[in-house]
Amino acid sequence: MNVLRKIAVGWLIGISPSFALVLIENNRSDYVIVIAEQPSPSVRHAAEELQHFLREMTGVTLAIRSDSEPTAAHEILLGDTRRLQQLGVTIPFQELGDEGYVLRTTGDRLIIAGSAVRGALYGVYGLLEDHLGCRWYTPAVSRIPKLKRLVLRDLNEKRVPLLEYREPFVFDCFDGDWCCRNRMNSSAGRLEEKHGGKIRFGEGMFVHTFNALAPPDRYFDQHPEYFSEINGKRLRDHTQLCCTNPDVIALVTDQVLQAIRRDSQAFVFSVSQNDWYNYCECAACSALAEKEGTQAAPLLYLVNQVAEAVEKEFPDKAIETLAYQYTRKPPKTMRPRPNVIIRLCTIECSFSEPLDSSYPANRAFKEDIEGWARVCDRLWIWDYTTSFAHYLTPFPNLRILDDNIRFFIKNHVRGIFEEDAYQSPGAELAPLIGYMMAKFLWNPDYGEDRAMDEFLHAVYGAACRPIRRYIDLIHDQAARDSAHITIGAGPFEPFLNERVVAEADRLWRQAEAAVKNDAEKRRQVRVAAMCNDYVHLERARAIGKDVYRIDHRRCLLRPNPDFTARLRRFKETAAQIGLTHVREGGENYTGWVRQLDSLQQSSGARLTVRQPVALRQPAPGLAFVYLEGSFDRIPDFSLVAPVKSGWIESFTLNAADREVNFALKFSGYIQAPTDGVYQFSMRSNDGGRLYIGEELVVDNEHLYGEREGCGFIALKAGFYPITVAFFQQLGRRLLEVGWQGPGIPWQIIPSATLWHEK
Repeated sequence: MNVLRKIAVGWLIGISPSFALVLIENNRSDYVIVIAEQPSPSVRHAAEELQHFLREMTGVTLAIRSDSEPTAAHEILLGDTRRLQQLGVTIPFQELGDEGYVLRTTGDRLIIAGSAVRGALYGVYGLLEDHLGCRWYTPAVSRIPKLKRLVLRDLNEKRVPLLEYREPFVFDCFDGDWCCRNRMNSSAGRLEEKHGGKIRFGEGMFVHTFNALAPPDRYFDQHPEYFSEINGKRLRDHTQLCCTNPDVIALVTDQVLQAIRRDSQAFVFSVSQNDWYNYCECAACSALAEKEGTQAAPLLYLVNQVAEAVEKEFPDKAIETLAYQYTRKPPKTMRPRPNVIIRLCTIECSFSEPLDSSYPANRAFKEDIEGWARVCDRLWIWDYTTSFAHYLTPFPNLRILDDNIRFFIKNHVRGIFEEDAYQSPGAELAPLIGYMMAKFLWNPDYGEDRAMDEFLHAVYGAACRPIRRYIDLIHDQAARDSAHITIGAGPFEPFLNERVVAEADRLWRQAEAAVKNDAEKRRQVRVAAMCNDYVHLERARAIGKDVYRIDHRRCLLRPNPDFTARLRRFKETAAQIGLTHVREGGENYTGWVRQLDSLQQSSGARLTVRQPVALRQPAPGLAFVYLEGSFDRIPDFSLVAPVKSGWIESFTLNAADREVNFALKFSGYIQAPTDGVYQFSMRSNDGGRLYIGEELVVDNEHLYGEREGCGFIALKAGFYPITVAFFQQLGRRLLEVGWQGPGIPWQIIPSATLWHEK
């Protein structure tokens, strides 16, 4: 194309005349794509992707040629080709690294230059997204503009990603093409050789590796000194390593070197604590921790020595460890070696407000990240973006995702792992949050409204407005309530009040109605609306809300058709998408829905009325027994010597002397004020059970995370034996025992109804 024609076309589309490059018009193109004679798989794929999407946009197929072929008049030079030298074009490949790229126009040529790893490929996607308007929202939904004329402004752009590691750890975002097109190098993404690979951890060396590196079953009997000393005793179960023990250091070093030799293509190998507490209290570990002011010191002592040995044989590998829970605080004087990655975890924080906020847990995290930023050459983040106890519960964090990523980068973070619902599709707005995270991890200034609105419009069509109003409803109420949302949040959070839940229900009905004539969009809306149905169903499962229409006089549970319809709709959608997990651990979707089915099947049942017992001298309060230990289920209280026992006013944890690793049993009598059907419920972290007499009414025994359970029983007015057994292992301790009944709205059981025999 001659210069005058380029000028004319440029003026026609509003581009400065000297800056217009016409690639395709009138269903034809003079351009060819040129790659090296022996390209890497990712450069070959980059050429094919560019060819594919230009054809999809314009209907025109550009030929792919080798740089060993004669020079054409109009070329797109992709990767590191001979043409660059022939043109006298210098590209700073070393500065670009594995993933950076240059987009440049020179004469009648377009240059897309980047490494043979992922740089050239990312350059293609940078051109398609940033300059030609393409988007890849989900693996199935994209926006590829249709153009009759494809014109580029003059380009001279250099892009190097701010983050070396970018991972939206979301089930819906593991598709390899989606990851690559959004320029994510996710360790869990199905990224192949053609995608340029990924940031890969060694096989079995992702995280929490102490037990894998030194299995207690293999070593404890002969070498108990390898493991945590707690109160003067070496611990076999739920143990950590004795990080200052020279033999442990030698063993772990050998295991890591072997792992690298077995999997030499991997980049990162984790030497990190198990996912519980019980750090070693031996004299050497304790002295080092005290000197450095943190339990991270013994861990770093081990990791640095492993990393030093690795560097001698494998200078291109990195050793990763966690700054997590008890190791989160940075040391005073110790420094990680250059080949050590510190992955700082946000698990204790509130996620409904920026991490750079005044909330105490967030303020403490800010101090720690600033401390690590001062001493660490390579700082990564493990961030949390969902409720791991309730994947489908509303989690109002969409407005702070980009704020947090900018906060991380400001503190010299080089890699970010955003952990969301990774085990199953169906989590609350998971495809949206995955897309937003991808946009911000590549470009922190992309803009939350821009990312959210373009996704909603593309994926949900005419339903985008009510869905956006739903998102704003949830976030606005959480902000008004100054809600502090943690990773154990559930459908009983205060911001999910009756008004909000009712309005959310109305908005999702409106969203579905807006796309009633579009089968695919309607399906997408119904999947997204599962989060709303989950709130109602989980409240029904947990406290019996709205499952039945209760006839207290006849002690009869009548079916509620609204509940029946909601459960049927949820199950149908869950089957369509293959939902398997509603939470991270424990019995999952099948067990959860089985409980709902059981409640539904009880409709029409007449409950057997229990008879009260006589108390000679009732006195307020309950008896309690308190145990300490690392329990993973309710212990047999008769077999363990109690730390203490006594009397307490109600089902509270005031009798516990620690935050974790204990168990409590309460026993006494509850007074039913009138005849009828009573619903008992328990919300706990970790698990518990409630008995009326010998009958198990609430079975909420589980490990890991906050959970709710409920049960029904018919009582005559009077006193009934009640027992609540509970254990707490890790996380935020929680026990709430509630009830509702004839004339009694749901409430925490008041102390005025609890008695013991004097």
